[in-house]
Amino acid sequence: MTSVAPAAAGDARMKEATPTLLGLRRVFARQEVSLLLVVLAIGFVASLRSPLFLTHSNILQVLEGSVIYFVMACGSALLVIGGGLDFSVGATFTLGGLVTAKLLASGVPVPFAILIGLSICVVVGAVNYCVITYWHVPPIIATLGVFYVLVGVTTQLTDGLDVVPLPYEFELLAQSSVAGIPNTVIFAVLAGLATWFLLEHTAFGVNIRALGGNRGAAIGNGLPVARLDFAVYAAAAITAGAAGILYASRVGSGQVNAGGATSTLMVITAVLIGGVSLLGGLGSIQGVAIGSVLLSLIDNALVLTRVPPTYNSIIIGAILVGAVALDHLRRVRLYRRR
Repeated sequence: MTSVAPAAAGDARMKEATPTLLGLRRVFARQEVSLLLVVLAIGFVASLRSPLFLTHSNILQVLEGSVIYFVMACGSALLVIGGGLDFSVGATFTLGGLVTAKLLASGVPVPFAILIGLSICVVVGAVNYCVITYWHVPPIIATLGVFYVLVGVTTQLTDGLDVVPLPYEFELLAQSSVAGIPNTVIFAVLAGLATWFLLEHTAFGVNIRALGGNRGAAIGNGLPVARLDFAVYAAAAITAGAAGILYASRVGSGQVNAGGATSTLMVITAVLIGGVSLLGGLGSIQGVAIGSVLLSLIDNALVLTRVPPTYNSIIIGAILVGAVALDHLRRVRLYRRR
């Protein structure tokens, strides 16, 4: 009797501990958590190499550096989760900033100029949707084509020249701060919260996850596929345009060379590194936010530690490949459970 009781007590403790261990494993298996650990590790190493890293001004600089990509990535994340892809966001970014800047330079009031600039970007999203849906052009080809068209349009619109000067009240949108926090960071937080709520707490979010996860089943269950497709392509375009307008306000000019292919690739990288599956259906805005901060953090840390900037591309490329590989493993485990 005395020898059985301790064994039974040990078994009971093991059974109680197992759910806790499984819960911890699930937490650390989430890509957002893994990504956050990478951010903390890079931050720890950078703080050891440079005493300037953990200063208030540098932390704000890292956050400000991630703002533009994160605002763009909010809409692109919805699109990729919904099973789409948009390679024109870098050119839409430029178009939104330039159209708004041209209107402001012509004397149009700031609110109306911003509204018109965003509306033009929605038209770009509608064009992407129509080319993909009605002409049956693959998304990557359709949006690349639109990218090149927009590059030509913006060059013709400005004769290849930056638009300056811009009204002081417009520049204040991105250049001022509240309680020491830059307005750009506040705008990014608001955009992230709005997108998170839309994705996690509305029927729209449930529907686009279903659409990206299994398009055939979504059609068979009667989901409004056409409207969902239009909505996510419009969302990707409008957030790209909003980021372009924020950038124009921050630098005080509408720049022809802003955005472009580099911005497109960085946004898609932030989305994929953040745990959004390239095959659709899976992902979170929290992960995208951490991914955007990570891109800015790597650049900042390399500068402070005096590492050659060429390592930036190497590190980001390695992290991107690792993120996509983790996504594959995540999907394999998910299908095994089913």
